[in-house]
Amino acid sequence: MKRAIVILSILLPAAAASGWGLKGHTLVSEAATHAVPYEMPAFFHDAYPGLVYLGYDPDRWRGAGRSIDATNSDHFLDYEFVEPLETLPASRYELIEQMQATGLLRSLGIGIDTAGFAPWRVAEICELLTRQWRLWRDASSLVEKRQIEQIIIYNAGILGHFVADSANPHHATIEYNGWTGPNPHGYRTDCETHSRFESQFVTRRLSLDLVLPHLSPPQRRDAYFEEAVGFIRESNALVEPLYTLDRDGAFDGMGTNDGVDFAARRLAAGASWLRDLWWTTWLEGTGGE
Repeated sequence: MKRAIVILSILLPAAAASGWGLKGHTLVSEAATHAVPYEMPAFFHDAYPGLVYLGYDPDRWRGAGRSIDATNSDHFLDYEFVEPLETLPASRYELIEQMQATGLLRSLGIGIDTAGFAPWRVAEICELLTRQWRLWRDASSLVEKRQIEQIIIYNAGILGHFVADSANPHHATIEYNGWTGPNPHGYRTDCETHSRFESQFVTRRLSLDLVLPHLSPPQRRDAYFEEAVGFIRESNALVEPLYTLDRDGAFDGMGTNDGVDFAARRLAAGASWLRDLWWTTWLEGTGGE
């Protein structure tokens, strides 16, 4: 019976539940705005409310239609599925070809989008933002410049969603909603694990003042794809600590201080990385130092 459950979990699309929920996504984007370097253009600082709103927006797209719902795989990467590959290509299409050529898809019994594409989505938006900053720098008229500013804010806001998703360990593992593998440590197997942590608990206990102290200093991160993969690996390494906390009731009801600390640190990690990517795309696109 347990094997049937494991197979079912592999065949189902990971992260069917939304990442972090409205509260968590709002906290990541809002915390990021509190730490943006002052030298970024005034229009970007003025757009903080829009950036915060847009941080949750990709979850608002759900149910819009079959085509857009098929992009749900951009919200996660079940890292165990791609871990056997020696290196991950920067193109999602090369990844699919590689997984097919190596027989990985067949051996795992998964579809081409089952593993997910979160790092690719993050890198794609960062590359697009870098290009838009260059266009903004070289704009030949005020009308053109103002239009590009709107595009920059939109994409910077949307970037926040996929960065925040990547900060949630549930979005970096096949164990995304209840433990399905060998379970000698007695992790919970119910299908409430995902929402219990990233939505219910975060909504009840987390606030901006708990996240801000954990922000890291700004850091230039111009290797977009490599940074995105590394961030997913960081989240994946925290899967068992997350399940240990969940097993011990850290996210039940009002939870425990350990649960608050874990959630605050992951939200802050997402906010710090998002801030760094906003800053880096501006630096790369405008030639700033």
